[in-house]
Amino acid sequence: MIDETVVLPIIKVMGRDHRQVEDTIVREIPMTLYFNKEEIVTILCSPNQVKELMIGFLISEGFVRERDDIYTIGHHCEQNVIRVEGKPRPAQKEAMNRRVMSACCGKSRASFNFENDASLVKAQKSTVKISLAQAVYYANYLDKNSSLFKETGGIHNGGVGHSGEVLYTCYDIGRHNVLDKILGRAYLLNQDLSDHVLFFSGRVSSEILLKVAKMNIPILVARSAPTDLALALAEDLNITVIGFARGDKLNIYTCPERIDLPPVLSVVGN
Repeated sequence: MIDETVVLPIIKVMGRDHRQVEDTIVREIPMTLYFNKEEIVTILCSPNQVKELMIGFLISEGFVRERDDIYTIGHHCEQNVIRVEGKPRPAQKEAMNRRVMSACCGKSRASFNFENDASLVKAQKSTVKISLAQAVYYANYLDKNSSLFKETGGIHNGGVGHSGEVLYTCYDIGRHNVLDKILGRAYLLNQDLSDHVLFFSGRVSSEILLKVAKMNIPILVARSAPTDLALALAEDLNITVIGFARGDKLNIYTCPERIDLPPVLSVVGN
C-alpha cells in the first residue's frame, strides 16, 4: 500500500521569527480507469480506497446501472491503474469523452451536463426522520475522528449513518472523490442507502447534491455552506440539506420535515 503522507522540509514563519522544520504532507496520485479496455479517465486522488472510488465513479457517470453490470475489477498498484470489465454501454461514449479529473475544489469535472446527470437521478420518496441530536452527532463525528486531517489539513471526508450510528467513512484530497468512494463502498456492500444519512466535510455545490441524489440518500449533513443551485436541486429532488453543522449549531435549508426538532423554548427577536 502506498503511504498516505510524505515528510518534507519547510520554513515555518511565526510573526518575525522563522525556522526550518519537517512537515507532514498529504499524498496525491493519478489513478487511471479502464472500462472494457478503454481508457475512461485519470482521477487525481488520495492513494486509499481507490477501488471504491472507481466503482463509485462508474456508477455516478452512468457506466454502471445494476449490480451485475460489473464483471471483474483489477487493481494494478505499480501502474496506478484500475481495469474494470462490465456490461457494455455504447451510448456512454456520446455522453462523456476521456478527460482528466482534478481534485481542486470546483475543478474536478471537465464539464457539467445537467441533462445527462438528470437522467440518473429521481426525487427521493423516503419518509425517514432523524433527531436533531443525531444530525449534530454526525456533523461532529468527522471533526473528532479524522486523524489524517488533523495531521495534514489536506483532505475532505464523509460518511454514512443510520439510526444514529456511523456505518463507515471515506476520505480523499478531492471532495467529489469522497462521495464516489462512499457510493463504491455501498456497491461492494450491496447496500441500499435510501433511508440513510450522508455526512460530509465539504461545500455543497450542485455537483455534490447530484452525487447524493444518485446514491438515493434523502438527508445530507454538511459542515460547510451550500450554493443556491444545490438548494434548488434539493427542493426538486426532495433531499434534506443541512449546512454549517458545527458544534451544536446547524442550518436546515430544505425538506425540514425529516428532522425531528425539539419544542421551541424561547423566541429570539421580535
